[in-house]
Amino acid sequence: MQTSFSAYAAAVALVAGGTTAVHAPARAADSSSVQLYGLVDAYVGSMRRSDQLARTLVVNSNGMTTSYWGLRGSEDLGGGLKALFALESFFQTDSGANGRNSADPFLSRNAWVGLAGGFGQVSAGRQTNRLFVASGQFDPFGGSLQFSPIMLQTWQVAYDRAVLGDSVWNNTVQYTSPTIGGFRADVSYGFGEQASDHGRSNKSLAINYAQGPLAAALVAQTVQYGPGLDGTSITRQSALLAAASYDLGMAKVYGQWQRARTPDLGTRANTAQLGVGVPVGAAGKFMASVARTRRDASNTDDSRRTNWAVGYDHQLSKRTDVYAIYLSDRLSGHGAEGSIGAGIRHRF
Repeated sequence: MQTSFSAYAAAVALVAGGTTAVHAPARAADSSSVQLYGLVDAYVGSMRRSDQLARTLVVNSNGMTTSYWGLRGSEDLGGGLKALFALESFFQTDSGANGRNSADPFLSRNAWVGLAGGFGQVSAGRQTNRLFVASGQFDPFGGSLQFSPIMLQTWQVAYDRAVLGDSVWNNTVQYTSPTIGGFRADVSYGFGEQASDHGRSNKSLAINYAQGPLAAALVAQTVQYGPGLDGTSITRQSALLAAASYDLGMAKVYGQWQRARTPDLGTRANTAQLGVGVPVGAAGKFMASVARTRRDASNTDDSRRTNWAVGYDHQLSKRTDVYAIYLSDRLSGHGAEGSIGAGIRHRF
C-alpha cells in the first residue's frame, strides 16, 4: 500500500523508539516513492521430529512464510536511472520478538541501497542470498521453514541443515543483470571484513530462466563466514543447486538437486526433492513434496534423512490465506514421526 514518506518515517521512529522529527519533501514534482509492506504468519501445531523423545503443542509464527515488515523506495534520477533501497525486519508473531532468533539484527531480512537502469541493478548492504531464494522458489510449499521438506533439510539447524551460512549475507555487493530471452544472472560477493584474513568472503553466482510454463535455476556458492562457520575448525563450504519447475495447467511440478561439501569436516551432503502443486477450484491449492538428504562423512557416521509433506492452502482474499499441513520426518537410526499444523497468513 502507498502512503507518504512522513507517515512511514513516523512508523519507523515508533518501532525504533526514536524521537527525532522527520520532515517530508513538499515538492509536487518529487519523483520518489516509499512503501510500507509485510506479512504476518501464525499457526497452531503438534510438532515432533524423528530424533525427539516427545511431542510439543505450539502456537508459533512463520508456518508458511517468515513474518516480516519492510520499507522500500525508489527515486527517478533521470535518463532511465533509479536509486533504490529496502529496509526489512523479521519478527516472531507468537511472541512479538524481533528477528527469527535472538542473534538477528534489527534489520534482519534486508538492508541495502542501490542503483538500477538498463544495465541491470547493483546494490550494497545486507541481502538475501540467491541459493536461499532458489530453494524456496522451486518448492510447492513456497519456502516454508517449518513444513517444507527441502527447506528443513537445507536450512534448519534442528534438521541437520546441509547448507552453512545464513540465508541473508552481511557486507554484500550484488549485481542483477537485465532479463534477456528469459535468462537473468545474479552475482553476489560478501566481504568477510577480517583484518587478519582479507581472503575470507562469500561468493554466489545464479543463472535463472523463466519462459512460458518452464522455469529453472542453477546456483553455485562458496561461504567462508556466517552461522556454522567458525573460521578455525570450519572455514569453508561450497554448495550447488539445480532446480526446475513446469506448469502443466492442471498441476505444477517441481524438482531440485543440491550438493554441499564441507572439507574441514570431510562431509558431503546430497539432497533431492520432488514436489507438486495442484489448483483446487479458484482459491485453493493442494501441495505435496518429498525430499531426502544423504550425508557422507569421513570422520563420523553417515546419515540419511527423509521428509514428506502434504498440505492445503486456501485464499480467503487477495491478502489472506489459511493452510493445513502434515509433515513426516525420518532420520536414520530413529523411527518416523509426524507434525501437523494449521495457520493463517496475511499480507499488507
